[in-house]
Amino acid sequence: MSGLHFDWMRRGDPDGAPLLHVETLRVRVGVRRIIDQLDFVVHTGDHVRITGPNGCGKSTLLNAIAGVEPARIEEGRIVFAGEDITYRPAHERAQLGISYMRQTDNVFVNLTVAENLEVALGLGGSRRFAEVFPEWAENLNPKKRAGQLSGGEKKKLAWAMSALGGKKLFLADEPTAGVAQQFRVPECIDSYVVITHEEPTLPTHQGEMECEPTWK
Repeated sequence: MSGLHFDWMRRGDPDGAPLLHVETLRVRVGVRRIIDQLDFVVHTGDHVRITGPNGCGKSTLLNAIAGVEPARIEEGRIVFAGEDITYRPAHERAQLGISYMRQTDNVFVNLTVAENLEVALGLGGSRRFAEVFPEWAENLNPKKRAGQLSGGEKKKLAWAMSALGGKKLFLADEPTAGVAQQFRVPECIDSYVVITHEEPTLPTHQGEMECEPTWK
């Protein structure tokens, strides 16, 4: 687990109950223990960035929080919005308010763009996409199958599907890969934890940062 680095780019409400509390977590992938004795707290309004070298457990941590294989929790607890979700299936965690944008396999390749948005966001999905990401929506043919999109186009569609559902916590693995450099997270996302390969700048005490990255 050594090598994980957490940067709080914005602090939310530290006096309130934690939105997410990871307690003494141990996680395996196959026969290898990737995360060992990790404690991690996110409050409502927190913006958290996780960096670190390949293999240190960044993706494994988000998989464990979201309930996605191949992460297998050995010990510890994950509490979200006051509910112990340690061994709950992924769909129940999503129903409680966790949205997870994986680095790959994050769209339904056999469905059209419009159908993907409808599955994720309901009947108004395409309209919501156009409101929040107008340039992206203009350049994505709603009738085109997602499997025919480029890598960057799939990432933009995945952003809409994951970010616009009104969830309490947004998790994302390399969310800006293939997206505009100056991309900003929509204001509708209040609390998030993201993985990036960017190195922290202007570090202060306790892993905090004095300025946010350009993709905030």
